[in-house]
Amino acid sequence: MEDTEKLILSCVPGSSFPAVSVTGARCEQMCEHCRAVHLRGMREACTSEALISIAERTIASGGSGMLISGGCDRTGRVPLLHLRDAISQISSMGLEINIHAGFIGPSEARELVSAGVRRFSVDIHQDPAVIKGVLHLDRPPSDYGDLLDAVITAGGVPVPHLTAGLGGKDIAASADLLLSRGLRRAVLLGLVPSHAGSPMPGASTETVVSAVDILSGRGLEVTLGCMRDRSCRDMEAECIRHGVMRIANPSRETQEWVKANGYSVKEDRRCCCMSSE
Repeated sequence: MEDTEKLILSCVPGSSFPAVSVTGARCEQMCEHCRAVHLRGMREACTSEALISIAERTIASGGSGMLISGGCDRTGRVPLLHLRDAISQISSMGLEINIHAGFIGPSEARELVSAGVRRFSVDIHQDPAVIKGVLHLDRPPSDYGDLLDAVITAGGVPVPHLTAGLGGKDIAASADLLLSRGLRRAVLLGLVPSHAGSPMPGASTETVVSAVDILSGRGLEVTLGCMRDRSCRDMEAECIRHGVMRIANPSRETQEWVKANGYSVKEDRRCCCMSSE
């Protein structure tokens, strides 16, 4: 039997679990740290036909699922409900689906769950200054609680994503929100400014580890998500030292480090959200 306390789950989706943008590189929200640049690394599928085509190619190559996301409108919502029938067809084909839909309400959550969606990637923020100044949203922090409630009530599984680098207040208050909804796991991202003119520095190893400590100190299990500064070569190992047991796309150096330090590694070819329920 494997010692679960010394087991690192390495989530390496690659082509087995492609990330798809239903808006291409377009985004109206234009957060300060992203400016839609991160969408360029996703496959574009703005129509039902394009989405189903990617699903068919994923199945043909032995893949297991898809992340369906895209740029947001000015309210923080990804326009994807018009693709509901295509999403349902993809689910019936046997692929697992992780949806990043942004701010959806109860009826939209029910529609997506009825289409076969179970996992919902949900960005969580609770610092009003971050919500307005960085994300450009005119929303109170309570809207994030309403979003979690909508997904949970519809029968979906929210996978909260928190971002280190936007202040400890945002992380701590977000953790408290998750606990108030009975959630015990979170995916932690590290701020990565995507353009040269960004006024914000990226999240350092120290900043990310501090966020891990805040979350784990409140009893949350932390997955280190794929969005982080890969030039911080010690970040992954330091997070493991502080209790992280799931990592998306760990470096080869980290994989060698964990084995040298008595850990075993189990690989999952899916998006880390599928193991972060």
